[in-house]
Amino acid sequence: MEDPDFNDPLPPPSAAPAPAAAPAAAAPDAAAVSSLTAMGFGEDAAAAALGACGGSLERAADWLFSHMDDLESAVAAAKAAAAGGGGGVPGASGGGGGGRAAAAPAKLEDGPGRYRLVGIISHMGSSTACGHYVAHVFKGGRWVIFNDEKVAASEAPPRSLGYMYIYAREDTPAARAAASAAAAGTSS
Repeated sequence: MEDPDFNDPLPPPSAAPAPAAAPAAAAPDAAAVSSLTAMGFGEDAAAAALGACGGSLERAADWLFSHMDDLESAVAAAKAAAAGGGGGVPGASGGGGGGRAAAAPAKLEDGPGRYRLVGIISHMGSSTACGHYVAHVFKGGRWVIFNDEKVAASEAPPRSLGYMYIYAREDTPAARAAASAAAAGTSS
C-alpha cells in the first residue's frame, strides 16, 4: 500500500479547506464530460450531473447512477435548478450546492438505546501494512475466536486492544411488544 500518510491522524474538520463549488452558470469541464460520456451517458446528462454536483466528477458519476431509473426527469430538474439559480437538485448526494434541506432525524419511540458488545476485531502486527486480523465473537454465552480456519473458545478476548468493536442493540420493551404483536398477527 503506497500511501505515506495512511497512519497519520485526520485533521480536525475546522482545518480542512471548504470545497469550492463551481458557479451554476459555468460550463462543465470538458474532460469530465468526456469521462462521463465514455461511461455511456449523453453529454446533456453529464453536463447536468456535473452542474448538480459542483463539478465533481466522482459525485456526478454517482449522481447519474443513482438516477438511472428516471434519468430524463432528473436531468430536466437539474437544468431547471441551474437555470433558476437553485444550484442543486433534490436527491443530489453530498452538498452539491443547494437542493432540499435535510430532514430532521426521526424520533425513536422504543426508549433509550442500550447496546452490548458482541464482537471484537483485533490486529496482530506492527502496522496496518503487515500483520493479521482475528475476530472474537460472543456466541452462545461465551467468547469464540475466529482465526482463519481455526475456531476456538477465547478465554480472554482483548477488549482493550480491539481494532473494531461490534455492538448489538439490546431488546427493549417496545421492541418486544412489537414483535409479539407481529407474531400474533401472523398466527391467525
